[in-house]
Amino acid sequence: MLKRILFTALALLTLGSACALGEALPLTDGAETADRFAANPRPVKDIGDPHVLHADGEYFAFATGGPIGFNVWRSADLTKFTKEKAAKKFAWVSGDYWAPEVYAANGRYYMFFTGRWKENSSLRVGVAVSDAPQGPYEDAIGGPLFDFGYAAIDGTLFYGEDGTPYMIYSRDCSENVVEGRHESHLYGVQLAPDLLSVVGEPVLLTTPDTPWELTTGDYLWNEGPAVLTHESKYYLFYSANGYATKEYAVGVAVADEPLGPYTKQANNPILNYIVKDGETVVSGPGHNSFFTVGDELFTSYHTHTYPAAPSGNRQMNIDRAGFHADGTAYINGPTLAPQLRPLADLGLVNHMPAAKSDTPDAQLLADGDTCQSVASEAYTFTGSEAAFAWDAPVTADMLLIYPAQGKAIAGQVIVNDTLTADFALEADQKPGSFVKLTFAPTQITSLRIVLSGESSVGEVMLLGQMK
Repeated sequence: MLKRILFTALALLTLGSACALGEALPLTDGAETADRFAANPRPVKDIGDPHVLHADGEYFAFATGGPIGFNVWRSADLTKFTKEKAAKKFAWVSGDYWAPEVYAANGRYYMFFTGRWKENSSLRVGVAVSDAPQGPYEDAIGGPLFDFGYAAIDGTLFYGEDGTPYMIYSRDCSENVVEGRHESHLYGVQLAPDLLSVVGEPVLLTTPDTPWELTTGDYLWNEGPAVLTHESKYYLFYSANGYATKEYAVGVAVADEPLGPYTKQANNPILNYIVKDGETVVSGPGHNSFFTVGDELFTSYHTHTYPAAPSGNRQMNIDRAGFHADGTAYINGPTLAPQLRPLADLGLVNHMPAAKSDTPDAQLLADGDTCQSVASEAYTFTGSEAAFAWDAPVTADMLLIYPAQGKAIAGQVIVNDTLTADFALEADQKPGSFVKLTFAPTQITSLRIVLSGESSVGEVMLLGQMK
């Protein structure tokens, strides 16, 4: 969806007068705000399929463990992590400890995971439980959670609006051959309230059937599901293409009911690899899951440690996600430039959503989408300004301006019609780069942003301490 903010060139006259009459905004070097940011990849390495649980004031990261069982990485700030053992090997599993996801439910913590069943060397979804988020996790039922006669991986839990639990999993391509091709398909099934058995039969939800999902020949995938509910709709995020290829990426499908039918979003994939100047700088972003901090939605996902040589060597990344007013889902990634840590952890508030503006559609600059992944979602200034005002003064010390997909940008900000600061960002930056202006805490009643030439901007954030 192309969103444009179009203004007349008369605004440039305003810029000229502001430059002549205004004082300089008291900028600082930003050292005092450096700890507000963290960059991808995070120090959770040699993993796949990361899942982050936010519980008890900490963050717990789980990931594919191969033959070792499962580890957990604990963090207070999503920047520094310590590794511990979360679960020993389970008696029914011979190996391939994959894709753990942990949820708080029924007063305990449930880990759903993939393992290779000793009985027949076929992959299945299992469940383990613990009284603490970090574990230790103990096998809950002594075998697979269900057995529909085929390999199943990547189980994810979600709840319908009526509180009914469901699981979506991938029928693995190792034992699913369709017209001569090995294909992974996504299925959904209802779970019992205790989450330890299934109710009824599974329902086929998605198959790899759109052009971006068909890059890997006779092996095709829909896997790594994660489900969010938003305004009474169900959003099924999934990964397609081979996990060891740069084309491994994330799409989303939408339904009115928990078990579909699901319709794939038109602008898929919404999280994709990045090539700059002929070099792959981010490869294979996929198998994502979600967690919330305060009012913000985050997604964890893996990328290849060596983008030029994609393989099973992967690392964890974290970026923000959300929904547009029309219901379209987005992910602000992949990023490599440092991004804001969760605002609730920092004690910060973004004042932009509370601003008013007479500029047509100016509120779209505060909708949460930085337009890192999809340039067509950006806001285009054409030789003019966007103006914002607050009913009561807000105190801020940092302004962030996100150009769409790292495009070059230059212009000026005007605070309270008197304080000015020029800015510029070159195009050749890390993915997710932005303009950062830091200044002494200032009471602000109005903000104008003037851009040179035609520039696309994804988001503006004006940040200050919570009261």
